[in-house]
Amino acid sequence: MARRDLDTLPQAVKQAFHPDFVFLIYPDKLQHFPARQWTEKEYQHMLQEQLGANPSYFVWQGMLVAQGTTDLLVLMPKYQHTDTFSKTPHQLD
Repeated sequence: MARRDLDTLPQAVKQAFHPDFVFLIYPDKLQHFPARQWTEKEYQHMLQEQLGANPSYFVWQGMLVAQGTTDLLVLMPKYQHTDTFSKTPHQLD
């Protein structure tokens, strides 16, 4: 998926975005799971599991999105800045 594909998501999906959840957006499906009270380190570990070692980031409609080398996008409404995860998980210890 590309950044522009986010604009084609149904309005009902866009209205469901909430800071307490992480959204995994694939070309053919959308999944979400709770991330209430997660630390930045927990987000970093999840991103590494989902996207690999060096995801890139962009902001879409005020929400941080991470992408790796696959078609998966990870949308994190809790965050709004691309520099949020500039430290590696080990630096956050």
